Amino acid sequence: MYSNKKVVQSLGEILKKKSIFNIIISPGSRNAPIIIHFTQNKYFKSYSIVDERCAGFFALGIAQQIRTPVVLSCTSGSAVVNYYPAVTEAFYQNIPLILVTADRPKEIIDIFDGQSIHQENIFQKHVETSVQLTEEETQSGLWYNEKLINESINKCILKNKPIHINIPFSEPLYKTTNRLKVNPKIIRTITEKNSCIKISKSYKKEQLIWKKYAKKMILLGLNYPEKNMKEILRKLSLDSSIVILTETTSHVRSKLFFSNIDQLVFNMSVKEWLNFKPHILLTVGVNIISKKIKFFLRKYPPIYHWHIGENYENYPDTYYKLTTYWSMTLESFFQIFQNYNLSISDYRYKWEKLRKTRIKKHNFFFKKEKSFSDLKVLFFVFKSIPNNSILQLGNSMIIRYYELFYQKKSSVQSYCNRGTSGIDGCVSTAIGSAISSKKIVTLIIGDISFFYDSNALWNNYTPKNFRIILINNGGGNIFRFISKTKLPEEIFNFFETKHIFSAKKICEMHNWNYEKVSNQYTLKKSLSFFWKKSDNPFLLEIDTRQYKNAKILKKYLS
Repeated sequence: MYSNKKVVQSLGEILKKKSIFNIIISPGSRNAPIIIHFTQNKYFKSYSIVDERCAGFFALGIAQQIRTPVVLSCTSGSAVVNYYPAVTEAFYQNIPLILVTADRPKEIIDIFDGQSIHQENIFQKHVETSVQLTEEETQSGLWYNEKLINESINKCILKNKPIHINIPFSEPLYKTTNRLKVNPKIIRTITEKNSCIKISKSYKKEQLIWKKYAKKMILLGLNYPEKNMKEILRKLSLDSSIVILTETTSHVRSKLFFSNIDQLVFNMSVKEWLNFKPHILLTVGVNIISKKIKFFLRKYPPIYHWHIGENYENYPDTYYKLTTYWSMTLESFFQIFQNYNLSISDYRYKWEKLRKTRIKKHNFFFKKEKSFSDLKVLFFVFKSIPNNSILQLGNSMIIRYYELFYQKKSSVQSYCNRGTSGIDGCVSTAIGSAISSKKIVTLIIGDISFFYDSNALWNNYTPKNFRIILINNGGGNIFRFISKTKLPEEIFNFFETKHIFSAKKICEMHNWNYEKVSNQYTLKKSLSFFWKKSDNPFLLEIDTRQYKNAKILKKYLS
């Protein structure tokens, strides 16, 4: 059975030919043709998520893992706008989503008809492209729709960015047919990945610069690396003039790299930084979590900043000192500079010495610290994450805590929504991620982020091996940590969200396993069986609200 709307038939056939089969649908009436067509076609894997904001992040989590486009579909009106947080996150995280929104006919917009808003181009600059299809079913109308569908989906695949397809539907909406009435043309795109850069005179200047300077820093931000990136970086790190700094979201880890940036630089003085700052900064990927490294690189910049990346229309001049943008892969860059390494430098040695000093102080602190604070709890929890699993991290303080500790388990893949760094879809993204993985997926999240996105648990698809560790400190402490100004307590009530909530009733409502702990003994006991097989997803709530978490963290960093 198919929808009798030819535009929907064309869309379905083009998606099928491009091997795109995951579709997240939010219930509605105006999108009835899409619901009928895709749920009745066995080729597509359809999910029903009621809350459109959750649906957007749920789709993002799936696409994050499979690295191919995922389709979202909703009804008209305010439902469309609820996709916006996930759209912006996908845009800045380079995750491909295809937003298919049902719309009312143009002629009834602004005549006070229900669920009618201006949907055309509603996502503006946060999608790679936005197309408005037509209801016209003539030969020219079908050609026009198929052209736009092909073009927009190809852009989504090539650019790894969200796209928006807006489709007006006139009634009747529920009519079906037993046979397809379309045979759309499929337009493919073929791109050449130039992995063999010819060494020419045009690179001589940069090669001489690379060889001349004794302090080179490679800084990796949010990144979905090519298969051989780790090996390329490993080879580069053998040069004593090069240090490689990575973050959780860089998805490359090695003992040769410096992965806990904030632990290294947070308490560094300006005088120290001037000794450690690079002559050449080479950046790969996008958003950096560490505010301190950003501050130093902006305030006391390197002589040269080079950025490597493909498909940027606007140069990512994060540190206001960009001198060269290399529109290529890291592999191609390495081929240009592999014979231009500097053999004698103590730059890497200085960073190694710094790391040893920091680790020594870190270990000394935790031997003395006895409180059941966020810091101590997370130090223990992070060490307990199972090997060969996926770790999803909540925004705000959780990801910052994770960046403080040296992570020995290279088999653990870590993710966090750092495209726009919002708290609004962390749970939904993690559940979407778990849908697409056979591995254990654990979300570690703060209380405000969890309760804000607790609608994410309202679905029929959460795998049994999904786990949430909820750090409940009674309202979030990030503003007490980042604020350097002493403010009256009543003002902090507007920064924080103090509460007395627990996740127990939410877990009961959704039939989840639940456990609550408030001391180290019961935490160890709970973690001993937390990741074992169970009939339901499992949430472990850790209550740390009786401790001054921000104060303890500041003490650690100082």
